Amino acid sequence: MKLIKVIMRPEKTFELKDVLSGIGYHGITVKECSGFGEHKTTIKQLYRGIAYDTRSDLFKRVELEFIVHDDKVESIVKTIRNVASTDKGGDGRIYIIPVEDAIHIHSGDTHSGFMDEKLLESKRQ
Repeated sequence: MKLIKVIMRPEKTFELKDVLSGIGYHGITVKECSGFGEHKTTIKQLYRGIAYDTRSDLFKRVELEFIVHDDKVESIVKTIRNVASTDKGGDGRIYIIPVEDAIHIHSGDTHSGFMDEKLLESKRQ
């Protein structure tokens, strides 16, 4: 199992969520965040009727996290890149992190193969 962590432009969030949901990934955590990188931007602001350009080093981003089975990582990364890319710098990053186990908070059950169970469950429905 792998944890896929995506930090991306917020305007692409719902499109990516819909695509991932459409291919069977429903347990997605979404967080608003901001960060900085190599790219800088100038923001037009209006104060008392006068326009000002202000430089910003922080960009609003969205962070998505979800678990995928090892053999699905490559296709999921490709899907994320296809949906989230604007072909401009600052589109974001995808991190792939190994997951050892998953523990249900309410029951304490551990399921190192829980993605297999979820996939079997979704095929039965």
